[in-house]
Amino acid sequence: MTSAVLTKRPVHRDHLFELIALEVRPDQRDLVTANLFTFAEAAYEPGSAVWGLWVGPVPVGLMAMIDFRGTPDPYSEVDPDAAYLWRLMITAVHQGKGHGSAALVLAAGVAQEWGFARMMAGVMDAAHSNLPFYLRHGFRATDRVAQGDRMITLDLAEFRR
Repeated sequence: MTSAVLTKRPVHRDHLFELIALEVRPDQRDLVTANLFTFAEAAYEPGSAVWGLWVGPVPVGLMAMIDFRGTPDPYSEVDPDAAYLWRLMITAVHQGKGHGSAALVLAAGVAQEWGFARMMAGVMDAAHSNLPFYLRHGFRATDRVAQGDRMITLDLAEFRR
């Protein structure tokens, strides 16, 4: 299914509470951290950037990334030479419309703007994991685990849109 035009916008106080209120389905709550926590953690995560994901005037999700270059103490499980897709969530009522795939295109664009050839992410190692979604787009699972998440990596030249 094709997504209507998905855009990323910097978070602004005028729509902060709309973005905080977005939620995934109840059976997915263990797969991605709530947006409120992403905002709180981003304030203390050097190199992080957070965007609201929008279709026209409607907020449909949140995306956060980290550039670990120059970070005094990057996590040992992540590759400092890869952009890190830290959080990606599409709210329950807007799933299944292609917005997740469109968000990966936006994330790949950010990674390239930042000068990276690779991107990493972490997925919950669970039976109902979203790992198949990422694998369809060219990510590969690694043997690294960080805070319960299986680390996955993508060579941007192999990205499948």
